[in-house]
Amino acid sequence: MEQDDLSDIQTEARSQNLVRAIERFIRVLNKQAGEKHAAKVILEGAVLQGSKLEQKPERFIEEELIEPVMQVLGYEPRFQPTGFNGLGGRYPDFTALNLDITNFGEVKKPGRIQNARKESFEYLQMATNRPIVGIATDGFVWILHTATDPEEEPAYTHHVTLHDLFEKIRLEQTQPNAKRRSRTHLRDLSQKFVSQFNASHVEELVIDN
Repeated sequence: MEQDDLSDIQTEARSQNLVRAIERFIRVLNKQAGEKHAAKVILEGAVLQGSKLEQKPERFIEEELIEPVMQVLGYEPRFQPTGFNGLGGRYPDFTALNLDITNFGEVKKPGRIQNARKESFEYLQMATNRPIVGIATDGFVWILHTATDPEEEPAYTHHVTLHDLFEKIRLEQTQPNAKRRSRTHLRDLSQKFVSQFNASHVEELVIDN
C-alpha cells in the first residue's frame, strides 16, 4: 500500500472518530447545561456559562471535548503540565506527551478563543525551547502556532473552525424530523481539521522546517 493511500485511510478513520467524539460531547452538554443554553453555545456562539454546568467551563471542555479530540488526532494529552523552560513558573493547560518537540496548548471556554490564542502566543514567546508548537482552542476553533529556530518568533500556521460540524450534528440529534446526515457529509466537514492538526502532520511540519 502506498503512503498516500495509507494517509487517506487514516484521515477517513480520524474524521469518523471526530464525528463520534463531537456527538458524545453534544449529548453531555445538553444534559449538563440544558438544551436551551447548549443551543445558544452551539448555534449562536454564546459563551459557555459555568453557572449552567455547575462546574468550571474550562475543566468541562478539557474533559468532555479536548481530551477525546486530542486522542482522535493521535496525541497523548496531559493537562496542567509543568517543567517548561522560560515560563517563569506559569504553566499551560496541556501538552502532548508523545511528540518529540516541545508543545503546549491553551484551553478557554467556548466563545473565548481570542483569550486562548493570546495566552498561547505569549507562552510561545516566553518559552526558550525550539522547535516548539502551540495550540489554542475553545473546542470549536483550533489555532496552531509554530517556531523552529532559537531566534524565530512564533508564526501563525493553521486555523480551523468546527462550528458548521457542531451545528449540523446538534440539529440532527435534537430535531425529531430532521433528515439524518450521511456520515460522509459529516466526515467531509472534519477532514481539513484532522489533516492539519493530527500529531504526525504537526510534528513533521516543524521538524521538516
